[in-house]
Amino acid sequence: MSDRITKHHVVVIDADDPRDDRTTHPHSAADHNDLRYARTVGGTDDSMRSAVTDHLAALIVATSIGLTLTFAFMALAAGAVAIPAALSIVIACALTIVAYWHPLFAGYTVTSAWAWACLVPPLAGGVTLMSLPVACCVMLATRRNARHGFMMAGAQLLMLVAGTVLGVVRPAEDFATMAVLVAIPAAPVVGLLMAWKQRLDHAREAERELEQRRRALLEQERRAAAATRIHDRVTNRLAYLILRLDNDQAEWTADTPDAARLRAELADLSGIAQGVLDETRNVIGILDGSRSPVTEADADPAGETVMLCDHLRETADRLEALGFVVDADCSGSLPQRYDVDAVNVLHDLIDETGNNIVKHAQPHTDCSIHVMLDGRQATLVSSNRIRTDGAGSGNSGTVIRPGTGLRTKAEQLHRLGGTLDHTARGTTWTLSACLPLRSTSHTSSTTQ
Repeated sequence: MSDRITKHHVVVIDADDPRDDRTTHPHSAADHNDLRYARTVGGTDDSMRSAVTDHLAALIVATSIGLTLTFAFMALAAGAVAIPAALSIVIACALTIVAYWHPLFAGYTVTSAWAWACLVPPLAGGVTLMSLPVACCVMLATRRNARHGFMMAGAQLLMLVAGTVLGVVRPAEDFATMAVLVAIPAAPVVGLLMAWKQRLDHAREAERELEQRRRALLEQERRAAAATRIHDRVTNRLAYLILRLDNDQAEWTADTPDAARLRAELADLSGIAQGVLDETRNVIGILDGSRSPVTEADADPAGETVMLCDHLRETADRLEALGFVVDADCSGSLPQRYDVDAVNVLHDLIDETGNNIVKHAQPHTDCSIHVMLDGRQATLVSSNRIRTDGAGSGNSGTVIRPGTGLRTKAEQLHRLGGTLDHTARGTTWTLSACLPLRSTSHTSSTTQ
């Protein structure tokens, strides 16, 4: 916990750098490539599974047609079937091929042909040989739509029973022929199993794609967290270090410091540089995955409150070192279950407030930063005198514009349910922010 908070203990200087594009370009090219690779791999696996199922269906269809046409030619040559019956068998085989692409159309058409074969005596001789093509059509139709497939099978069995009762179709005397007729009621079951297998493959593929998307989003979160740390902490600490050195150089030109003061200043600057180095290592850890960008919300609220106060005090000390007269205080305490993201944003907001004072406030004037914690939300109020053109700021009169840093903080607060407002009245710039502190998960669990 202390490691997370101490990283905030410095005034931000360069948060308004317009080159920061995290708000306008949240997705990096690497993130896009990760998602595209996940979709490509998922699409390849899905295509392979569909190809296996399609090949199995094609094999069954080809085998059935081959056996049917072979036995039909032999039966026609032997005079066991008449030419009309042989034509009905060929039509059934042709419809089976059509069923591979248009199963419902072919299924209902072959069911009609089957009904004619069962009820018309000249065609009845081809009923047994038609059973395999008819069964394949039912199988493919059931694979596409189970309800229609079972309706076709039921209608075909009903026509077979009707033809047998009317004496048009004679019951087969050998077991092998009866076994062929069993293919019709078995066909929708096989088609249903194939449909279930296909749906299971699609569900597994969807689950894998969701997992890959989750990993890509986690990677994106790590990169976004690293970009935030670089923007809000690393670059701003370096900018503060440069500004501090420039300030010391300007002061010591006219008044050379004694050895004790010089050693103290160098020790302070060394601590700042060490903090930049530590934060750079943290960013590298986030990028390589060895460090999590999110901290669990089970920290000590009392200790966290103390660290917030220390952070505000150190920010005030940094401003005072640059010549400002600072009125800073932190009152209240964090709730027992607080949102860690909200507290981190509050730390960043303290840094951003110091940044705005350094960049836009009249040098060597009074300024204030007040943080109030009431157990439910945090309120930060800051005010300072606006720097004028005479002070070398480049601002026109008392009008200043918020930079990227404040816009980013406003969006962060909005996502967490908070608000951020800033106004300029006369020569006074006022910043006010309100941020909920309670953990969302805890709040939802208590209300259920």
